Amino acid sequence: MALDPTYAAYDALLQANVSPQGVTYAAIGPAGLDPFLAELAAVDLRELNSIEQKALYINAYNALTLDLIAENPGVASIRDLDGGKVWSTRRFTVGGQSLTLDDIEHKRLRPMGDPRVHAALSCASKGCPALLSRAYTAERLNDQLDLACRAWVRSNAAQINTQAKTVALSSIFDWYGDDFLAQWEDKANIPGVEGKQQAALNFIAFYSGSATATWLTAGGYTVTWATYDWGIGGEQPVSAATPRSGSRPCRTPRHRRRSASSRNSRRGRRGSSR
Repeated sequence: MALDPTYAAYDALLQANVSPQGVTYAAIGPAGLDPFLAELAAVDLRELNSIEQKALYINAYNALTLDLIAENPGVASIRDLDGGKVWSTRRFTVGGQSLTLDDIEHKRLRPMGDPRVHAALSCASKGCPALLSRAYTAERLNDQLDLACRAWVRSNAAQINTQAKTVALSSIFDWYGDDFLAQWEDKANIPGVEGKQQAALNFIAFYSGSATATWLTAGGYTVTWATYDWGIGGEQPVSAATPRSGSRPCRTPRHRRRSASSRNSRRGRRGSSR
């Protein structure tokens, strides 16, 4: 199946239901993403180059995560699903492959060697980078990933207190610190900091304003790992003005429904650490 390289339908759904205030999961509904997920399931990956595949896997991860929450209205945390094992045991069809969310992240995206993907993947939690309100496309992917990084740095990549001289880094930099080391550890030698923390601070400095970057690279502060917030990230209520994602289609067996065995087993985010 030929893939729409603009992801127009998915892009329209995101623009209608994602904002800085959160996501209108109720407006998306349990079937709102079905047409897009069917398209993802049927796409022929052999027709896509590496950049196109990277965009596809980012969109697939985020759309599947959105769908999980939309199918479970009122859930307090994604970790409440499947005993906290939703990332490793539910299987979905993407490009004809049977993949878990862990597979998409750890076996498809991370081996591509671009740590910016961590700013693009959303686990529907307050501790995660916020979901952008646009689909990722191969044509704009580099700019979109930089945009996601800047947005993450402005929000919850770190809690910086210049008066108290403390920085609490997102646990994502701890869990996936090795992904940032090659590009960011030696960008600047920050006094009193090394390894994963230095790589994270250099990454944040690069995507920050100049004043913050200067303060961060000068050192002289205490660095810790922030407590991760697994609460659902900013769910918005549906108002009369909120456009719905479309009428509910006939419920033929869903292309990416988990198998009977996976409904009863299950697991936790963005890998076993989260």
